[in-house]
Amino acid sequence: MTIRSDIEDAIAVHGAWKAKFRDFLSGKAELDLSSVGRSDACKLGMWLADGGRRKLSPENYAKACELHAQFHQVAGSIVHNIKQKDFMAARQALASGGAFDHASHAMCAFLRKLILHGGYKAGTPPDEASVAAEATIEAAESLEKQD
Repeated sequence: MTIRSDIEDAIAVHGAWKAKFRDFLSGKAELDLSSVGRSDACKLGMWLADGGRRKLSPENYAKACELHAQFHQVAGSIVHNIKQKDFMAARQALASGGAFDHASHAMCAFLRKLILHGGYKAGTPPDEASVAAEATIEAAESLEKQD
C-alpha cells in the first residue's frame, strides 16, 4: 500500500466512528471498551506500528502516535460514559466542537499535513505526497462535513 492510501483509509475509518457512537448511544449497536480505547487495535494503529514506523520521520511518527492515542482515549471515555449511563457526558463529547471532534480533527489535520508537507523518511518518493495531497484533503473535508 502507498502512504496516500494508508492515510486515506485511516481518515475514512476514524471518520465513521461518530456514527458508531451514536448507534451505541441509541442502543442500535454494541462497542467494546477494551478495543475502542486501544490505539493499537485499529487499522491506523496497526499501520503506525508497521508502515508508519518505516515511512514516517521519527518526529512525525511520534506525533501521529500521540494524536492517535489521544483519539482513542477520548473514544474509550465515550464508551465508558455510555456503559456507565452517563449519557450527558457522552453527548457532550460527541457534540459539535466536543472532545471527540477536537481529537478527530487534530489527528486528521496532522495526517493531511504529512501528505502536504512530506515528513517521510529518506527514500520515500516525494512526488507521492504531492499526488496524494488534494485527494486526501477532499476525502477528509468530506468526512468532517458529515459530522
